[in-house]
Amino acid sequence: MIVFWRLFLALFLTDFVFFHRVINDLNKNHRGWAVVIRSGTFIVLSFLLCAPYLHMQWPFLGVVDLSGWLCLVLFALFHGFCDRYFYFGGKIKHGYLLSFLAKNTANLLFLFLIAPLHALYRTGNFFAEPWVIFLVGLITCTRVLGWFIFAIEQDKYGRDYPTFDECWMLMMVRAIFFLIMLLPGVRWLVLFVIWLGTCLYARRLRLMDVSAWAFFTGVFGSALVGFLVRLRFYLMG
Repeated sequence: MIVFWRLFLALFLTDFVFFHRVINDLNKNHRGWAVVIRSGTFIVLSFLLCAPYLHMQWPFLGVVDLSGWLCLVLFALFHGFCDRYFYFGGKIKHGYLLSFLAKNTANLLFLFLIAPLHALYRTGNFFAEPWVIFLVGLITCTRVLGWFIFAIEQDKYGRDYPTFDECWMLMMVRAIFFLIMLLPGVRWLVLFVIWLGTCLYARRLRLMDVSAWAFFTGVFGSALVGFLVRLRFYLMG
């Protein structure tokens, strides 16, 4: 599973760290070269992260074995297709949320079906590399969860993008919840309660102007992701 999780990381870096808002804006304006930018970025990152495995034979969709680099090029084309045609925002009910779910589900399924899963037998562990799992978890709670919440708010309220300050403050809040969950022993529980109380007080003072459902989705979503990563470090290490 080494390759799969590295591809997972490359995909999340591409979609949620570097280009999420830029590509969404370009898609709204029907700019086809947005596909080239995003797919090209994924190819560069995935080639860098998976360089030792690119000349292995990968089971492309379980149909035919192809070289790893060719599988990634084919995935990049599919990735661009999803960007261009799995965009329903403003066109149908719950379009932004459906776009978010459809694109990410399709991309992750495609990656799972092309990755050489026999790497599992080399490591004996489904979650082989702690540093990759940590980064995937951190990006999931800071960026992916934030865009998930925003997609729902776009459908519900038609809101504009979060401001720079709002975005980074809420990312920091979620990141701290995530990191607290990784502390050894039971000290994480004490710090979780303290940090939750601090955030609730800040929200009461309107230092964090965020709805209750969005706040608690961020809190407990980050805690859940942190707990899953915690299992990797303390039970599977």
